[in-house]
Amino acid sequence: MARCYILASMANVWQHQHQSMGFAYDMLESLKEMFGEKNRTAKKTSMKALLNTKMAEGSSVRDHVLKMMSLLNELEVLGVVIDKESQRPDSFQQFLLNYNMNKMDLSLAKLLNELQAA
Repeated sequence: MARCYILASMANVWQHQHQSMGFAYDMLESLKEMFGEKNRTAKKTSMKALLNTKMAEGSSVRDHVLKMMSLLNELEVLGVVIDKESQRPDSFQQFLLNYNMNKMDLSLAKLLNELQAA
């Protein structure tokens, strides 16, 4: 079943090349060989975007947090593991103090709501 899903999600050119492979694992290994370098580049590009993203003065907190969530999701899809400590905000000093003193452990969606309230 996995083999069928993989083939169905490929462009016709890649389908033809991988159709003769009997196992999904073999297909995935072949794809890793072909696109592994691009994955590394994508990770670096996404991580750089995440680290360089700053909220512009007067802009929407919601838009900024959604952008950060999108970048974190993109990195997760690429296989990058970022712990919750790294995902905490570094601005809104009073919020950050309250966050740390109350030992809050919020999901990204709840964090967005709390930041908007702050």
